Amino acid sequence: MIPANLNYLHTTVLLRQLAAGGAKRAVISPGSRSTPLALVAYELPELSSYVLTDERSAGFFALGLSKADGVPAILICTSGTAAANYFPAVIEAAQSCVPLIVLTADRPAAMRNTGAPQTIDQVNLYGSYPRFFADLPEAELSHDHARLMRAIAAQAYAAAVSVPQGPVHLNVPLDEPLTPIAQDGEKISEILNLLDAEKIYRVPSTTAPEPDVHAIQYTAQQAITSLCGLIVAGPDAARTTAEADAILHLGRKLGWPIMADVTSGLRFLSEPVIPYYDIFLREETLASLTPDIVLTFGAHPVSKVLNAYLDRHRAANTIRIQPHKLGQDPQKRANEIIEADIASFSNMLATLVPASRDSLIYEPFRAAAERLRAQLAHETNASCEGIYVLRAVREMPDGANIVLANSLSIRYADALCAAEGKRYSVFAMRGASGIDGTISHAAGIAAASNKSTLLVTGDLAFLHDLGGLAASKFAPQLKILLLNNNGGGIFHFLPVHEQESQTQFEVLYGTPHGLKLAAAAELFGLDWHMIDRPEDLSILGKNAASRTLVCEVRITREENHRSYTAFIERLSYAVNT
Repeated sequence: MIPANLNYLHTTVLLRQLAAGGAKRAVISPGSRSTPLALVAYELPELSSYVLTDERSAGFFALGLSKADGVPAILICTSGTAAANYFPAVIEAAQSCVPLIVLTADRPAAMRNTGAPQTIDQVNLYGSYPRFFADLPEAELSHDHARLMRAIAAQAYAAAVSVPQGPVHLNVPLDEPLTPIAQDGEKISEILNLLDAEKIYRVPSTTAPEPDVHAIQYTAQQAITSLCGLIVAGPDAARTTAEADAILHLGRKLGWPIMADVTSGLRFLSEPVIPYYDIFLREETLASLTPDIVLTFGAHPVSKVLNAYLDRHRAANTIRIQPHKLGQDPQKRANEIIEADIASFSNMLATLVPASRDSLIYEPFRAAAERLRAQLAHETNASCEGIYVLRAVREMPDGANIVLANSLSIRYADALCAAEGKRYSVFAMRGASGIDGTISHAAGIAAASNKSTLLVTGDLAFLHDLGGLAASKFAPQLKILLLNNNGGGIFHFLPVHEQESQTQFEVLYGTPHGLKLAAAAELFGLDWHMIDRPEDLSILGKNAASRTLVCEVRITREENHRSYTAFIERLSYAVNT
């Protein structure tokens, strides 16, 4: 179809090039100034479009789409504060290395700083977070200008998918006419024909470097002489199956335990992956076992107990392997940082080290984990949120997605969930570790993957993104475990709970809302169930994916705090019996 006028040629060239790079989804928040972008994206056959009017929700929905398969989603919004609402998602994308393409419509340069309505300074709006930014030139009816637009779009796409991946921002000034009024059809056809006759324009993206031979040899020498080696896989240690399998193979070849964060990509694999370390490392006999070398992959682990263990044993030679130069070691534990492709490094190292006896710390850790696994098989405490999380994950089918909200939800899963014959893809927003966009993010993952997806969230994260339930219309396979403790339950586990008066604590940290969250069922057309016992969560495995399912669990913060504390103490006792 021939673009209607100059603005539609301008946006068609831009979006066609992004699609040629590999983009296949666009999330549109409609507005007047963005009309040419929105209409072209909606009608472009290469793009699947999702329309969400709330830009903050749209940003996190697009983040979830991008995470599901690593293909950057395109965000489109109008001018003004609409673009500012994308900022939290842009930050999360940047800090968690997720590719994202942000297109913000803007007024022409002559209208900026004039008091024109719905106009703010959108140049470098997101500061240093985008991997690439361009304030695009205004539309011109020329072949050279169309080629320039195509080149900028190709450069932006390459920047989004290059290592380290992240968001890019193209600010798109558009003048009247914004509607598809037919103008200059003959000239536009000529320009498009010239573009189509040219070769596809591509800018190469950069990948993680291949391992340096000297770095591999050094690491192999250290590993061969080790007696008590350990592998730590933090969040996003393995983003692909190839990376996960390579780290697992390395661990098996070395005979070293792998302490894998629940969001590492390895937690639901078999030995030598060791779960439950958040529990058994609380016991001094195990916490005192000293590694002599630690290979670390991924970001900062969720578990405070594991982090305390690693800080305690700083004398270990810690070698960090990561695919980029971004900081991932806030505690400065690493003696060496090796920048390399994760799968290549792990596979090459595995070929250089001989199969050897197990690390001396492997068997004590494995035995402790097995005792805890046996104990957890019989736990059914109905007043402990952690048990509901464990049961919900167990009910999900093999290959499902598990999405964990920050705060207590991810900590329960990290402490209690382990491989039980199913392999899950686990997602969380650990870049900035906020509670923004929790529902929208999960809905995006479910929509792009078309897989059964479980979101585990607390009530405050749920309320914070209540409007994100509108995105559930694109994700009927989404299931939500809602842990409603009427406020900020995590603060009961922090020192502030003991230091503040009860009144101050409740007002500032407990933050009770007293809302009937089930009212959202009618508003958004949800299948809502009140859950009184962990076994009631069997509905997660039976429910047909015709609309989003919500399973609400109500436990008071005080009761859950007492119950979970006693539960962990009971499990810790089981480690030594």
